[in-house]
Amino acid sequence: MPFPTDATWPAGLLTIFEICRRQLQPLENRYYGPYNKLLTYCFGPDSFEYFVAPQNLPSASSPRDTINLVDNLVVFDAHRRPVLIAEIKDDSWVDRADLRFNADDQMRQSYDAMLADCPIPRLWGLSLLGTSLRVYSGDVHSGALQPEFEDRPSHRHTLPRDFLAGSWSMDILSQEGFAKMQEIVGDILASVAAL
Repeated sequence: MPFPTDATWPAGLLTIFEICRRQLQPLENRYYGPYNKLLTYCFGPDSFEYFVAPQNLPSASSPRDTINLVDNLVVFDAHRRPVLIAEIKDDSWVDRADLRFNADDQMRQSYDAMLADCPIPRLWGLSLLGTSLRVYSGDVHSGALQPEFEDRPSHRHTLPRDFLAGSWSMDILSQEGFAKMQEIVGDILASVAAL
């Protein structure tokens, strides 16, 4: 059945996530395959209107280095314009304030690099720490990004252990996560159809 009319994640997709979570070492690259499959499922596995591709952000030290590890997966339209960003990190990132802060910062850097190229009014973003999800939304016209940036409480002290705790409280593989993805993909498809 197609994603827009399904009621839950397919059992096979959940199995792929479980196998990758169980059998591979705790590194974010264990999730790239499952998330590639999830995003392909969401945007139509037989569709040529959208495609999922790994994307590296250029760094200041090596702006053209393509050997860097993948930073994220991006859903592009057929004209290679971004409509959704998925930043993928390991499950362990959800438990540490410094890593949550870095995950948020990296997502914002992705928006800085891609928001202007988005063809629709809103560029959606998924920050994924394992299967824990935080949803971002960037307004193409104003440049505003939700959720709003939360700076460190003090630059002279370490981050409080609870900094940004709870920001990744939704599990993408839950029913709530499924419904959120249907909402996001529905918004993208409707916005592209209105072009």
